[in-house]
Amino acid sequence: MRRTVLTLTALIALCAATGCSSDSHGTPATAPAPATTAASSEPAYTIDDCKTLLEEDYNADNVHDASDEAECQGLSEKEYTEAVGEVLKAHKDEILKDATDQTLYDEAWDSLDADTQQTICDTMDEEGTEPVAGLLDLTITDPSVDTGEMAQYLYDNKC
Repeated sequence: MRRTVLTLTALIALCAATGCSSDSHGTPATAPAPATTAASSEPAYTIDDCKTLLEEDYNADNVHDASDEAECQGLSEKEYTEAVGEVLKAHKDEILKDATDQTLYDEAWDSLDADTQQTICDTMDEEGTEPVAGLLDLTITDPSVDTGEMAQYLYDNKC
């Protein structure tokens, strides 16, 4: 049965391409064929393809407007916004934790005088973030604070 359907489909396509028709006036049935050919040459992306791209970009720390990329280009503004929202919603806990941590890091940095801030930056320039993370381990009593992450944040954003 499947072979018969495929054969019949192939014959119809062949007739459409060559202009044969059951119409007694000889009107060619070639109009639908180019649309099928054009549609098959371009990949059809869905909102799921766009979300996959956005997720990959997020995980690679490459967050940007991807609405012009092939996977998202065919989406309406509403669909694209929905895709972005779903990806961000999936990471909301992580985003909120990062924002909270960065606020803590910023407050700690701002509590230091300018000379101490410069000494910390000089130390990280010369020896990396590990010595500063070690000092933070001694001064921060909250075990949930990742002092290595904090030192790297301070180096990347304050020095």
